[in-house]
Amino acid sequence: MKYENAKDILPVKLLEEVQKYAEGKVIYIPKSEKPKGWGEASGYRDRLNKRNAAICSHYSAGCSVMEIAEEFFLSPETVKKLVYGKKVKLPMFSPTINSAEQYSSGGMGEEWVRTYLGSIQKTMPDISQYFMTELVRIPLRFIDEEKPVQTTDEAKNYQDVPLIVMYNDKTFTAPFQSGYLNCLKSEHKNSHYAFVFAKNDEYGYFWNNFGKHFQK
Repeated sequence: MKYENAKDILPVKLLEEVQKYAEGKVIYIPKSEKPKGWGEASGYRDRLNKRNAAICSHYSAGCSVMEIAEEFFLSPETVKKLVYGKKVKLPMFSPTINSAEQYSSGGMGEEWVRTYLGSIQKTMPDISQYFMTELVRIPLRFIDEEKPVQTTDEAKNYQDVPLIVMYNDKTFTAPFQSGYLNCLKSEHKNSHYAFVFAKNDEYGYFWNNFGKHFQK
């Protein structure tokens, strides 16, 4: 680094002030903090990255470009640029705990659940009515079986996917995966990974009474 004489670059008044503190010394003046890039201060860039990752996940799960364009209010050409590009922040969707964990860690657990339920022809719960946890381990003894469900070969052959658990009227159920829940209980598993949806007006009771039992 090349040193310069302060008297050649500083105004006289400023030089006199600097001399009061560092006369005859060699000092380093650091650069000012780099300004944040576009969208970083407001968080918009992060939201945009998550939206783009969600679009790519939809595409990898089998949605068409036109379906994605309609859902996200984008032109088909914009969707094509995103899904054919390589800049995806999150891994492509797969119905596995590992995939769900990475989505959850990226703040997109809701998107994983939406994509998973769509892949098994189920409808996503109305997220405005529920608080959804990140991916946790839930004791299976908490989850009631609404009615006896025959365990099908399809359920037996499930990959190791998280449960989608609903908490309503102080009761845990797994309405989307009853057969899978039966499989887990028949194998005498104590706990399993799950996303839990708790009704907004029951969230305080839910967390105060059960939160300590959950593990990440």
